[in-house]
Amino acid sequence: MNRGKQINCAYCAKEKLSKNEIGLNKKLINQQVERMMCMTCMAAYFETTEEELKEMIEGFKRQGCELF
Repeated sequence: MNRGKQINCAYCAKEKLSKNEIGLNKKLINQQVERMMCMTCMAAYFETTEEELKEMIEGFKRQGCELF
């Protein structure tokens, strides 16, 4: 992760994505993803809800995924 560098949503320009948003981009898209999405844009892209994405994150954390 780019430590110290603020990452913004490439689609809606939301500023400063959270660690969870960055981790989910890397987990669902690609570890080397360059254009990241906020939770709202990701939900629209994957045709799901933000709540379902949050549940996914919690599941990945329980599995020990180091991206979160």
